[in-house]
Amino acid sequence: MTSNTAGGPTRRERMRAETIAEIKASARAQLEESGPSGVSLRAIARDVGVTPAALYRYFDSLDALLTELCCDFYDELIAVTRDSMDASPPEAHLERMKAWVWCFRSWAVANRRRFELMLSFPEGDGALTLDGRKLEDGFEALDPVTRRSLEHSHLCGRELAAFWRQTEAEGGTAPGGPPMPEVSEALAEELQDKCSRFIVGEQVPLPWIYSFVSAWVRVFGLVVMEAFGSLPVQENVDEFYKTQVMTMLRDFGISE
Repeated sequence: MTSNTAGGPTRRERMRAETIAEIKASARAQLEESGPSGVSLRAIARDVGVTPAALYRYFDSLDALLTELCCDFYDELIAVTRDSMDASPPEAHLERMKAWVWCFRSWAVANRRRFELMLSFPEGDGALTLDGRKLEDGFEALDPVTRRSLEHSHLCGRELAAFWRQTEAEGGTAPGGPPMPEVSEALAEELQDKCSRFIVGEQVPLPWIYSFVSAWVRVFGLVVMEAFGSLPVQENVDEFYKTQVMTMLRDFGISE
């Protein structure tokens, strides 16, 4: 008898959930040992104790399994990032943005194989690729991995927007916003229409989105280079990161 009058999961549902958890655990172990290319359905089936064909009752393909893993990793990253940001009060937007940067860095470096999968999957369109064109059909049309990447980026982007509103209300920074070079109309349009919506989650003035995207590229580059052992600075990494973050803040006209 598999029904459950109390409204909880049935025995069959519990067994299915347990098997999915075993499959994911096996895939994670393979990922940690051999990287994304080392994850094999045949090896997972052997580890879990089922036939390879039986795995298709739970996942349509290896890509479907990897997609779920990417979503799980994003959920982990988002959860620890929220906890880190919430150590500062809601109005401390600058401190919350700093917390986002440091948490992203520490999580990616500590979970290099997971980060590697997020960078490389789906093939040719990595999960962390922020492409404003994906929003043309609306948020609901996005794949689940991209939706989570947006959720992660907006944790920082919304703080930027709130910091901009706070700064404008207090009459801070230079008139018109942070300094920026002269750019073409085409770049300005892309920054405001696509980058602002995708990374920040709402419209902010051009100087702010330009500075934010520039900082985003720098942070992302630093994190990727450190995670994969390519950062030129090897012995004083923390100090190097701190000086980079302070330089980014100065780009916003902030001296602290």
